[in-house]
Amino acid sequence: MKIVKMSRIELVTHGPNKLFDITGWVCEIASGVREGAVVLQAVGSTGALLLLPRLREVIDKFENDLWDLVPTLGWRHPGNAYAHLRSTLIGTILTLPIVEGAIPLGGSGVFFLENQPALNRRRSITALVVSS
Repeated sequence: MKIVKMSRIELVTHGPNKLFDITGWVCEIASGVREGAVVLQAVGSTGALLLLPRLREVIDKFENDLWDLVPTLGWRHPGNAYAHLRSTLIGTILTLPIVEGAIPLGGSGVFFLENQPALNRRRSITALVVSS
């Protein structure tokens, strides 16, 4: 494997439990590679990366159901313990294959999940594209 590209995207987010579609950016950085992988990392410990169908009803339900995944209150660690735990459970790193020049998403999208209760939070996602 050899590194083909490195890239970074900056997002301004709001949350908690809000999804931000980064599919276009991920597909763009993978373009030009026939076979390989894209490795994504959400910088920090309270964001997450995931695949979901790109349907408004699915996205809305996911954002709402996150409230039940990990409760926000009752933690010994004050503040944002729930955000750290959600990110740990969902994951801050996502690896996607590149097959025959495309990422096989099958109608799904790549999303950044904001777990912090903040407005206008600056987030960064790094990407490494490798090829065989």
